[in-house]
Amino acid sequence: MKSIKILGLALAAAAFVSCANEPSLQEYYVKNQQDNKFIALDVPTSMFTNADALDENQRTTLESVKKINVLALPVKESKEEYEAEKAKLSSILQDEKYQLLMKYGSNDRKAEIYFTGDEEAIDEIIVYGYDDTKGVGVARVLGEDMNPQKLMELMKSLEKGDVDVDGLKGITGMFKTEIEE
Repeated sequence: MKSIKILGLALAAAAFVSCANEPSLQEYYVKNQQDNKFIALDVPTSMFTNADALDENQRTTLESVKKINVLALPVKESKEEYEAEKAKLSSILQDEKYQLLMKYGSNDRKAEIYFTGDEEAIDEIIVYGYDDTKGVGVARVLGEDMNPQKLMELMKSLEKGDVDVDGLKGITGMFKTEIEE
């Protein structure tokens, strides 16, 4: 009986250690953000908005989003490295804490959107994607108690011009330059 308890404890400890060895998206980001092969950006939400044009609900929703982290690896580095990083990210996102919202694309181009937290109070939205000609990347929208319905309403304000996407032009231009070089 005593040996069964010891065996049970050993198996539980082994399971705990193996789970602890699984990399998280945060660890992946931190590990690679200083690597010159990757493009890493931390973007504050203030870069996107004309705060004066937002109503109180929109401001509250925007304030639930703290920042956006972007990490990308252009294919130009090497096809093998690209495939390895794509596999690492896919593996990390298989963890049950990342809940799939949507997926679209084809064999050589794909995007997936995940979230953490619960459906009424999201803590993180993850956009993972790859394109065999451009590269692989992941964006993390970090916040606190983000409400998906209110976020969608805020995104609709793009049509009214309340969100200033001109702040993104420099960022997208940088990616284009990096990838095309």
